[in-house]
Amino acid sequence: MKPIYNSRGVVHHKVLGTLISIYVIFILISIPCQLIAEGEKTVASKQKKEAKDNQKEEGMIVCEHADFFEQDEETGLTILTGAVRIRQTGGFLNADKVTLHRDLETGEYKKTVAVGNVEMRDQDIFATCKHAIIDHVEDIVELSEDVVVLQNEDRLEAKHFMFNRRTGKRTGKGDVKFRVRISGNSKDDSNASSDKSE
Repeated sequence: MKPIYNSRGVVHHKVLGTLISIYVIFILISIPCQLIAEGEKTVASKQKKEAKDNQKEEGMIVCEHADFFEQDEETGLTILTGAVRIRQTGGFLNADKVTLHRDLETGEYKKTVAVGNVEMRDQDIFATCKHAIIDHVEDIVELSEDVVVLQNEDRLEAKHFMFNRRTGKRTGKGDVKFRVRISGNSKDDSNASSDKSE
């Protein structure tokens, strides 16, 4: 009788066992990679959907919440009151009361007025105040009463602030307090000045 395993058969079985082990490891490695790839596809598709939604809402005002709504076709006014939250192109607007002014001839909204606990994000600017006017025709934002404007690490406080979105010009009036970060390392500057004094 021949032995069940000869040395050549053992080698073949070891090779076969190694190949099976490699195959199993490959499958175990590929499953998480597939899950990660599927997750990335899901994230990418969500981002594409959000980008499409944002494009659809480009130039639109979307009210996410208000306690009360009133619209008058004769005056073209839409009044929202009570914890008003509005999403708009490039940011948001929150206030106690928001009045939207519509042009009766064109039907387009030309101005938004917000009053009381106003919080506003417009691109890279975040601001708080008591009264805000957004002129959609001229593309100008006017803030008044207890104005605080933050942009990156810069901070401005004033009684009145105006921002022309088209030109990028910003002006503050009345009890202006302003803080900006200068370039350079203040620690290095202090070392340099102490070296000079020696």
